[in-house]
Amino acid sequence: MGRLVNFCAGASKDVLPAHRVPAMLLSVPEYASTPNQIKTSQELLIAAGAREVILDSGGFQLWVAEGKGICPTHDESRPVVFNDKEGNIAPSHVIKAAALLKPTIMMALDFPIRTLSNPAEQQREFLRKLGYNAPWARKTASLRQQFCPDIQLFLPVQCYNLRQFDQFIDLLDGVKFDGLSMPIRNLRLREIALFLIRFHQLGVRRVHILGSTGFGIMALAAYFARNFFDWVSVDATSWRLKAQYSDYLNPLDLSVEHLRDLASVDDSIQMDCPCPWCRNKTFTYIKNLPYREKTDFLSCHNWWVTEQAARDLYDHSGDVIELELFLRPRCRKPDLCNEILRTLSLSHTLVSVERELWEPWMLGNS
Repeated sequence: MGRLVNFCAGASKDVLPAHRVPAMLLSVPEYASTPNQIKTSQELLIAAGAREVILDSGGFQLWVAEGKGICPTHDESRPVVFNDKEGNIAPSHVIKAAALLKPTIMMALDFPIRTLSNPAEQQREFLRKLGYNAPWARKTASLRQQFCPDIQLFLPVQCYNLRQFDQFIDLLDGVKFDGLSMPIRNLRLREIALFLIRFHQLGVRRVHILGSTGFGIMALAAYFARNFFDWVSVDATSWRLKAQYSDYLNPLDLSVEHLRDLASVDDSIQMDCPCPWCRNKTFTYIKNLPYREKTDFLSCHNWWVTEQAARDLYDHSGDVIELELFLRPRCRKPDLCNEILRTLSLSHTLVSVERELWEPWMLGNS
């Protein structure tokens, strides 16, 4: 039985969703590219009481820059730069930031693949980015061993399919790393599960699912943490971004309820959220708060219910039947519930077959 950890991303000293935030994700470009940023980030971690920290490398910023038509550079003699005109980052920048900030986990520098549907275009994009991602993974791992060997290293997986993943991992033969990071921008729930099973087959026991805490992803992460891995972690900024748009996350399944100024709220709807902020409040009360107060309120509520959903899903993920009994009355989207359960049933079957085939052979050859 492994751990499930929900990392808070997108926080600042002025925008913390709780008095204590034990797990936080920071990125190099936004939190650790200058001495002032490092100092501010250290103060943030102390204020939050963070015990576990992931330092993300900056792949997202590269992806955004590319989307703006910027051709990023990777000059380690220059500082990290991301603005409307240029972007610059290299593996050495990530290592320097990690050595100063001392996170629990650091991500190797990666260049994310774009969202494409055509298989031929996907293959070209994968190969183009592989030319960055494989050498950067090797370089980051080498520098980690030299300057901060005590910090765990996770390698981001930028692939559209398992064949491409195998090609990527083959290029990293001999590279020492502690886990894999799984960006899910281009993948459906079942495809994510197949990647996780492949990681498990390779002996990987620590995985971070990057950039999503949706209910389906959280259920998948909880089940794999409880049954297959030593560690599964997730992160997202949705607690804050949803709050900025006056979106309230439903405590049952994290679905969105709109509480914007023009939204119609039925006064007869009962407030049954157990979080400390919603107690003795109504939806009408929340909707009519001044924008800044409403944003702060919803940030705290959204974070609390996301954390609670992670705990509840983990506690009820002993097997698929237990999880189904928990999900059916809670998940308001039957299609999502069915997708989660089908995905996990398939995952359990595939891993069980793998064990039946390989464990007798391994015992006989030990």
